[in-house]
Amino acid sequence: MRRALIALALALLPGAAHAEPSEAAVEAALAGLADHAAQVLMTDEGRGRSDYDIVTARWHSYEDHWHTGQLVWALLEAGAVLDRPDLVAVARRGGDWWIATEFPQGHLLAGLVAAAHGDRLGNLVNWTTIADGTPGLFALTRATGDPRYADTAARSGRWLWAHTRVPEDTPGGAGLFYNIIDPATGEVWRDWDVHTQGPQRDAAKAARAPAPVTRVARPNIEGFLFHDMCRHTGDKAWCRRFVAQADALLVRQHESGLWLEFEPNEADGSQIHPRFNIWNAEALLQAYEVSGDRRYLEGAARTARWAQKVMQKDGTLFYRTSIDGVSNRAEVTGSAVAFNGVLMLRLKDYGFTEFSPAIATFADWLIANRYAADHPDRNLAGAVIDTRLKLSGGTVALFNRDVGSTFGVRFLSLYLRDRRGEDVNAWLNGRAP
Repeated sequence: MRRALIALALALLPGAAHAEPSEAAVEAALAGLADHAAQVLMTDEGRGRSDYDIVTARWHSYEDHWHTGQLVWALLEAGAVLDRPDLVAVARRGGDWWIATEFPQGHLLAGLVAAAHGDRLGNLVNWTTIADGTPGLFALTRATGDPRYADTAARSGRWLWAHTRVPEDTPGGAGLFYNIIDPATGEVWRDWDVHTQGPQRDAAKAARAPAPVTRVARPNIEGFLFHDMCRHTGDKAWCRRFVAQADALLVRQHESGLWLEFEPNEADGSQIHPRFNIWNAEALLQAYEVSGDRRYLEGAARTARWAQKVMQKDGTLFYRTSIDGVSNRAEVTGSAVAFNGVLMLRLKDYGFTEFSPAIATFADWLIANRYAADHPDRNLAGAVIDTRLKLSGGTVALFNRDVGSTFGVRFLSLYLRDRRGEDVNAWLNGRAP
């Protein structure tokens, strides 16, 4: 009895290790989430759904290429660990849509996919709208043996390499890639910040006062596109280019583990985007796979430690959070919970056992924080909570975003493998037996 009371007291202490959910609970939650992803998030045409407005009961399109690519990847991961080929078939539908959007020969942007940013930026193509989705395309080729998916992603990568690098003599631009491409003119925007100046470029104004390079260009290593191109083509030049990208990224990492000089973070730390920094850290893990250099692991661990510091005791993370963890607590971001879980789980399998308690907390959070499976709104039933609140012209829009579920599927798939004794990094990188 005394031991039981001591154990209970320790469990209630702040920062105490969180009890791991049972393997059966993880598998059941993953199966339910995968069904939601396949039956609700994937449309008949293969375009993934993005933002669901709970107020109007309508879906809104937003950065479809990366949302669809991540959905494809999630379905593939779940299909493999649950032994469900039906999920792979649905993922293939998404891949078919993705590759059908490539600009045709003769177009100014031939070789690139028409990855419209959407929302107020309209048809402007964003580097990471492409690259954040490409891991799913390369994974789809590996899963099916059909080269079309990876070949299309690689053509976009070649176009981006050839046309978007910031010239080496540009002050402050070392190792960066311009973000925005205008499909109407074929131009790469080098002097206009769409996020603060708007989607209509004013050439005269841009000439008089060009935007700082860190507002129009980023490391753009999200999605580790060049690494996947190296793996797919066997051309080691892409590995060298990817490692150079990672070196440029690491140099710019703030002591907090974040990348404050680039949008969508605020440079003063007043607003930290819940996923941008994790994308960068995930790419650093792939740089370690290529190089064996532990500097990249340490950089990724710094990012994970920041999340570990600002997360709530129950694992909750909020959309609007400062560098010090101050939040209005209004928007719960399940995708950040899951994506940090992916990062920490991979770091654990690289030897960073410090993240084990947070990983268990995140797993439990994702199992607990979903809309009921029998929710009367089919668009929400079974989904992970991932909310955004927007107010425009006196009209309130309350969104639940798809990414809570897609990243949730990714994390729980890897977490289930880990619970079964597998090395998730070996699985992801083709080193598993």
